[in-house]
Amino acid sequence: DTEGIDAYDQTGQYSTQIFSMAVLLSSLFCYNQMGGIDEAALDRLSLVTEMTKHIRVRSTVDGGGDPSELASFSPSFVWLLRDFYLDLNDPEQGGNITAAQYLEHALKSVPGGASVAAKNSIRESIRGLFPERECFYLVRPVTDEKDLRDLDAVDKSKLRPEFKQGLGDLVNLLFQRCR
Repeated sequence: DTEGIDAYDQTGQYSTQIFSMAVLLSSLFCYNQMGGIDEAALDRLSLVTEMTKHIRVRSTVDGGGDPSELASFSPSFVWLLRDFYLDLNDPEQGGNITAAQYLEHALKSVPGGASVAAKNSIRESIRGLFPERECFYLVRPVTDEKDLRDLDAVDKSKLRPEFKQGLGDLVNLLFQRCR
């Protein structure tokens, strides 16, 4: 467990160093965020791209790291989406998709040339660095806003059944993925 990415009182370099150490020392990396995966969420994970620039598996002439070379040292990656509210529908063919398919769709390169090159670089870094990846979502634990603001004091019986089920499934997934 580390502090959040882009802490307001730290520099970007500090965040990159903390992130890099956490990833290199972990068997499981669980990235915890609220809501769905969008361009802003991918931007927050741009540290993955920065990390691959600073870590090398072996000496190279140009000093750059290839994310796929780091993959054998990478932990399992679980992208946890809290308070998830979207329907998981296939944007191309309709019908329902799994959370894993939702993640893979979000990590696909998008057309657009130079204007989206940086975004596609982040996607490529995530795919290369974390070949073993999973997406998991949890619905809001309660529907009442007052209860949500004081969640620590809410009796467990007031938690939504789908949240409790999801939390149990998440714990099982995390234990399965730990090495």
